Amino acid sequence: MSRRAQPAGAVLLFVLALVALLSALAVQTIRTSQLEVFAAYAGIYSRQAEAMAESGLLAAASLLGAEEKFGTTVNLTQDWAYFPELNAYPGKWFLDGHLHGRIEDELGKFPINNLHPGLSGHAVYEAVFLRLLTAKPFSLPTAKAQALLAAVVDWLDPDDAPVSGGAEDAFYAADNLPYRVKNNSLDTLGELLLVKGFSRELLYGHKDKPGLCSLLTVWGPGLINVNTAPVAVLAALPSNIDAVRARTVAEAIDAYRRDPVRRDSLDSLEWLQKAVPDQGIEWPSEIMTHRSVCFSVTLEGVSGAASRRLYAVLKRSQQKHSNRAAGWDVLYRELR
Repeated sequence: MSRRAQPAGAVLLFVLALVALLSALAVQTIRTSQLEVFAAYAGIYSRQAEAMAESGLLAAASLLGAEEKFGTTVNLTQDWAYFPELNAYPGKWFLDGHLHGRIEDELGKFPINNLHPGLSGHAVYEAVFLRLLTAKPFSLPTAKAQALLAAVVDWLDPDDAPVSGGAEDAFYAADNLPYRVKNNSLDTLGELLLVKGFSRELLYGHKDKPGLCSLLTVWGPGLINVNTAPVAVLAALPSNIDAVRARTVAEAIDAYRRDPVRRDSLDSLEWLQKAVPDQGIEWPSEIMTHRSVCFSVTLEGVSGAASRRLYAVLKRSQQKHSNRAAGWDVLYRELR
């Protein structure tokens, strides 16, 4: 190779190295830009999902407020029970995303705080709670159910003397648990995880098995709406029949109350006799109702790869306020 060719070769190598370096920088710049674009989209999708959930809550409150018959009866044939799968619901207007969720009547569930021994009628609630635990889908042994009941009563009552099978501060201290018995009403159902004997599987379910929390509530005045109560709660109400027969009766009642033809007959407790005639069933009518004032709204807004969940509890207000949707107050709200 001649001396003249050597500088030209060195220049060529330098140019190639420079091109390679610039190419690597360009690739890195493109990747960084792509990451920034993806992050921006993720933020946009998250905001859109949150906006969907928020709009769903407003729509749910409006739907509940539009039901004129809520003053006389609440049942599963009304529009709120089909939310948001309504033809008129504006959720289909969303260009990119979906809204899933449901409205539930909180008075259809078992009021766990009414197990407080200081409340009148607590013995009736205790009997219903035991039947709820020992029947399907939980089928707990009687001794286990009684122990759970005793633990809840001790958690609620103001004294430090444990009832048979229950637990007060001494039990939790012996287990080195960093808390004491509340001696007051539950604010959330999640607090039951602190109570002796309650497990996450029992409360929240496992795979296809439902959890106890889906049947309990800490909201409302303590009455159980038989028009909306889950089948398991309905089956726990009768006091003079066995669990198998009670389940059959509850399923017959559920079929009756879901028939739109019968919706106008559900404005009193007398329809129970029509649904299961001549059964000789003893109902705890003092804790039963066909009305409601509290509803929970569970929503999930999905946009792109992002999702936001919103849970709220609405209570019907005594008077309609101009700054609130159709006379409903938000008692609790959590965006997840």
